[in-house]
Amino acid sequence: MQILQIGKVLWSYDYEIAACTIIDGTGGLFSLTPPLHHREGEIILTPQTLVIDGYNYLNIPLDELEQVYLGFDEVYTRSLVKSHGMFWQPLRLRYKTADGYNTVYLIIDHALFGTKNQLWFDTIKQLLSDE
Repeated sequence: MQILQIGKVLWSYDYEIAACTIIDGTGGLFSLTPPLHHREGEIILTPQTLVIDGYNYLNIPLDELEQVYLGFDEVYTRSLVKSHGMFWQPLRLRYKTADGYNTVYLIIDHALFGTKNQLWFDTIKQLLSDE
């Protein structure tokens, strides 16, 4: 298996973010606290799939991706992030499942002043355009 990129990821499903209370949402706004998320692990990108491994396991074949989006939306809003997203934006993936679609929000290699979400977004888009 050829690994293109590997990193640490904080992630949540869309319904988990949507169900957060105001108190849950403001927890990530304080210093030294990570942004709002429900799971974490290691993320691996290969030419065919994106794998998240940790306490929870998720395998998304790239040909099942319906949407790759970098930015804020009505679910993961700027108000959930320190500095209102000046330094980073969530990476949203919508993919096909047997029951329909799932949407996940990823925060990859989060550091004090940013993430590597832009790099991952660009790489995934490039892989999808090469198909």
